[in-house]
Amino acid sequence: MRMNKLMPGFVDLPIKELPFVILDLETTGFKPEESGITEVAIISMNKGKEELFETLVDPEMPVPAAITQITGITDAMVRGKPKMTELAPILEELFRDKIFVAHNVPFDWSFLDYSFRKHLRKPLRMPSLCTLRLARKYLGLSSNKLCNVASFFNISLINAHRAMNDTRAVKDILFGMVEQLEKNGIKTGRDLYNHNLIFPDFPPAR
Repeated sequence: MRMNKLMPGFVDLPIKELPFVILDLETTGFKPEESGITEVAIISMNKGKEELFETLVDPEMPVPAAITQITGITDAMVRGKPKMTELAPILEELFRDKIFVAHNVPFDWSFLDYSFRKHLRKPLRMPSLCTLRLARKYLGLSSNKLCNVASFFNISLINAHRAMNDTRAVKDILFGMVEQLEKNGIKTGRDLYNHNLIFPDFPPAR
């Protein structure tokens, strides 16, 4: 794979020492142009050490009853919470020099990219790694939903569809995948790039 200017200097680190931002969003729907973010949770990893960031978000629109049934997040819970116009610059700083990790990156990316374009007047651009894509490629499961992949690795997923609980599961899945990756000779950031598992600036479509 050609090493372009977006390929960062940490590529020779072991996978577990790479600077990841592992995240999950809860939203009012499925299309960022029509929906809003209701919760953000991030585990920022650097050389095995982690920092947590989580907040409910005012989506500036009603939370549909069907979404409340899934997430448990209500209008009352998000009323008065930070809006994305306040959070976008904070997230931009948290994302600096990191690798974006989520289970189904294109979904979470689409909402954050929309917010960056709206509030920061710039697209979201950073390396990304998708645990859903890793599961599809290496695990051979009949379903690669977060709960099923978590079960494969004996990861307890309590209160799914709340952002930090899902983020912790994604982190454990990512680190559980390391053994599978090493069996395929993938041990460093450079290996992830060379096997097209990290995308250098934005993810492909779902």
